[in-house]
Amino acid sequence: MGFLVLTALLVVGQLYVVIPLTGAIAETFASTPRLAAWSGSAFGFAYALGFLIFGPLSDRYGRRVVLLTGLIGTAVATALVGLADTMTTFLQARAVQGLVAASFPPVALSLVAEVLPPQRRPLGVSLISFAFLAAAPLAQFGGAAVTASPSMLMLALAPLYLVMMAGLAISLPGQAGASSGPAAEKTEPEDSSRLLNNMVIVSAWVAAITVLFGFVTFQIAIVMGADSLDPQMVRLAGLPPLVLSLFAAPISARFGASVTARLGLIVEAVGLVLCLVGPAMMVPAAVLISAGVALAVPGLIATIAGASSNRNRGLALSVYTFTLFVGASLAPPVASAVAPLGSALLFGLPAILLAVAFIAVTLSRRAAPSYAY
Repeated sequence: MGFLVLTALLVVGQLYVVIPLTGAIAETFASTPRLAAWSGSAFGFAYALGFLIFGPLSDRYGRRVVLLTGLIGTAVATALVGLADTMTTFLQARAVQGLVAASFPPVALSLVAEVLPPQRRPLGVSLISFAFLAAAPLAQFGGAAVTASPSMLMLALAPLYLVMMAGLAISLPGQAGASSGPAAEKTEPEDSSRLLNNMVIVSAWVAAITVLFGFVTFQIAIVMGADSLDPQMVRLAGLPPLVLSLFAAPISARFGASVTARLGLIVEAVGLVLCLVGPAMMVPAAVLISAGVALAVPGLIATIAGASSNRNRGLALSVYTFTLFVGASLAPPVASAVAPLGSALLFGLPAILLAVAFIAVTLSRRAAPSYAY
């Protein structure tokens, strides 16, 4: 689990590390901050799209093969980002980087669900979820503290993905997540149809869009309000509550994964509403928002994993991670567009979407009482 957690921090951190580097990127390539801000979205949208590719590929060819090959590709793509000499090539390389980096999250989640014994799976999901979430503040801390140029930072990060690949190649069993023969080589159309007809899974997919949409909107708002608050202090306040993701396992075991997910959705929504009070409440809001995300992400993962089968779990989790990071990628342009209209819309919109997601997950639970989630 150790290498999986470290790799998760490094891979997902690429989405967030450029947030505090927007000015430096614009300066490096003699561009504008508005265009430089697309370095996050270029990665994010390609990252989300890649989930739909690599999940099914891992169902067909095996988790281990896809995971290790993907890390090699991520190392190469990260080096290409560092070697880019214009803003155009930088953004193109970021998109390629996001696409190949997407090979890790859905495959790692499927490995946890399939390789670990049943009694350890909830903890494994929680650890991976914690790494995915902790990558946001940790990557931003690192990005803000680094003195090297963005290009040099990427060149320094590239070899680390090869180190993680080697560590996972050694630590993962040779048959970990291997394809189990012809029956496992492809996801049949009826398997996909079952997913679309399963309202528990579909509602979790929809809810996933709102989770990181609200979380990233808050992170962007911190930067926008840098004149009236210390962004690093707010990020620091939001880091400890992410540990709650480790407690999502016992909560799910006791009350059910759906309850954990719904609790997280509501807590995050309350945190966003608290932001409407003003800058003085941003620190407690950061605590609530991080706590909500820490419960919602593993809760939704466990809900989907429990309602899917081995034949289509890779696809189900791929769609989940796709929708999760589509929400994260939509947040920057949406936040930039609505911020001039006032904080009521900036924070109220994601709060309302989270409330709607809560209702959808609740209704799906009542419509499918036979599922053990």
